[in-house]
Amino acid sequence: MDKNLHEGHRARIRKAYCENGMTHMADHSVLELLLTYAIPRRDVNETAHLLLNRYGSLTEVLQTDPRELMQIDGIGENAAVFLHLIFDLHRRLNLDSIGTVNGRTCLNTPTDACRYALALSAADRNETLRVISLDSAMTVLHTDILEIGTPTRVAFEPRRVVETALLHKARYLILMHNHPSNIIVPSSDDIESAKMIQEIASKLEIDVRDQLIVSKNAVYSYQSDRVFFFSTPAVCHAVTLEEYCDSICAPRTKSHLS
Repeated sequence: MDKNLHEGHRARIRKAYCENGMTHMADHSVLELLLTYAIPRRDVNETAHLLLNRYGSLTEVLQTDPRELMQIDGIGENAAVFLHLIFDLHRRLNLDSIGTVNGRTCLNTPTDACRYALALSAADRNETLRVISLDSAMTVLHTDILEIGTPTRVAFEPRRVVETALLHKARYLILMHNHPSNIIVPSSDDIESAKMIQEIASKLEIDVRDQLIVSKNAVYSYQSDRVFFFSTPAVCHAVTLEEYCDSICAPRTKSHLS
């Protein structure tokens, strides 16, 4: 594409966005528009197609680690950082939408705790265990990644969970991990670990306020025994685990509930 056509194409994409927003733009067009700001003097049409063919969706492209993106032909450091920055900014805005006390994120409801967990784990491709340490007002003191496992399991020592909360002088803790399969029925290992953590924490005067299992757009809360579905970061509805299995899971997953 020669220079004049190239510049005209970029102008047309910007105009389409300014007039109609992103609602009716294909993933390819959105990604191409983003790339024009990171790669100012080259046709980025093929690069946008390359990224989408490799990762499958705009969301997956934006969630990819910048160091991985830089290995792709046509993507330098500026473009890789810029694309991932869009994802991180989105996550930051979602976290900022949760209420605060004295400038700290407050997780005093199951819905807010689930929303916080969903934002934290959005880019996790393997099962990742996090400990959220909280003070007496249920505000976040610190969030630690305790272990990163495989796409199907994460192994950990339950005592380390409580020790992490003690390190931050926490009054409460919330434990969370994700299921990359997006099926968030607790496994037998999840149930056993939850019991062990509760027992250890009670002996050390740490209150385990919740243990969460996170998928792409839903979170299971042990405390509430509910699955919280988020259609947007601000809008959610809760169902029982049985209702979740009836509507989402294959029948075989119900065996975990017995």
